Amino acid sequence: MDSDKSNRRDLVEKDVHKVRVMLVDDDPAFLKIVSTQLRTLQRNELEIVGVARSGEECIIKAQALAPKIVLMDLHMPGRGGLWAIPLLQIIFPETHVIALTSSDSENSRRAVLAAGANALVSKSAWKKDLIPAIQRAVKKVDLNV
Repeated sequence: MDSDKSNRRDLVEKDVHKVRVMLVDDDPAFLKIVSTQLRTLQRNELEIVGVARSGEECIIKAQALAPKIVLMDLHMPGRGGLWAIPLLQIIFPETHVIALTSSDSENSRRAVLAAGANALVSKSAWKKDLIPAIQRAVKKVDLNV
């Protein structure tokens, strides 16, 4: 019986050390694909704590969910990512934002970084670029940077 308690405690401790991630995008199909991929490939390191469909919803939910990393679409109905990113940085300075966009121009990259995001990942290349961007952000979370 003691080994059962020890195993459960180890599992709980592992869950406590997972990095909390929130996904923000207005496309439900994209949200499902990305969350499934992250849960499959990063299940020991990340915990998807919630999703939001707009910048406004992100700010509201982040207060309750306390994510350490937010994956933020830039272009959504209502207030988009460029509106929400600076607010996240003011309200939750310990949260790291990775912006996602269909338009990965140099102007978008500059605007995203100026708004306070840590990185910009193109939706056309997310399968190869998102995990490395998250890993860099996780290192910053671990260092409390």
